[in-house]
Amino acid sequence: MNSQQKQDEHASHHDLDQTFNIEDLAADNPAPAPQAAETTKKQKVSIAYILPLLIPPMLLGPLAIGGVYIYYHILQTHSPAYSPAEITQRLADLYTLMDFIAPWMLTAAVAVYWAKAIFTRNLSYVVIGVLVGCLLLRELHWDPAIKKAIFPLLGICAFWMFCWRDIIDKPAANLWHTVFFVAALATYGFGQMVEKRLFRFLPDENTLHSQFEECIEVAAHLLIFLAAVLGDFRRRKLTVSPAP
Repeated sequence: MNSQQKQDEHASHHDLDQTFNIEDLAADNPAPAPQAAETTKKQKVSIAYILPLLIPPMLLGPLAIGGVYIYYHILQTHSPAYSPAEITQRLADLYTLMDFIAPWMLTAAVAVYWAKAIFTRNLSYVVIGVLVGCLLLRELHWDPAIKKAIFPLLGICAFWMFCWRDIIDKPAANLWHTVFFVAALATYGFGQMVEKRLFRFLPDENTLHSQFEECIEVAAHLLIFLAAVLGDFRRRKLTVSPAP
């Protein structure tokens, strides 16, 4: 092979390398094949751990309902006894408290996601930061239309994540974030079921419906915040090769 052919082959390989790569800073040097296989094995093991790890945080929604029942029982058995009007007022105060806490918890989650997105350059946090920001807009009640628009917006974020599926974190690569984020989504879904009165068979559901709904929503916000805090802090390396 003459020198000209070698130069042409080198240029061809160079053209194939003009790609957009996202990787951890620790992954500058490719691992040998046995080590890579071991890493894949560990990731599969981690995925197997996700489902049982989801159970405790997903119980937070039902526990919120249990907490409301305990509070209601305390009001009913208080000595001296509360009047029905006082019980109604204290239940309203609980709702007001939860409604006050909810947007602040989401605000904290958005701040953490965007701070980590800037520091780590993790594109997963960019998409989820936008998603949580949409939830915050809904929670602020600044426009009734946002409550109807939230589901299309969440659908757009889901499609965005699908399009970036090859460059965002795999579930096992950011395990604790995955656990709490998925648990938060499940809790939001549980809250929607409560909002649609699918649990009207519960005792005193008609009296405690608003409190159930708001406490479950705060529980979901707490899980989102924990997902933001416990997510991976490792920085990513962005490499953009020049155009050929």
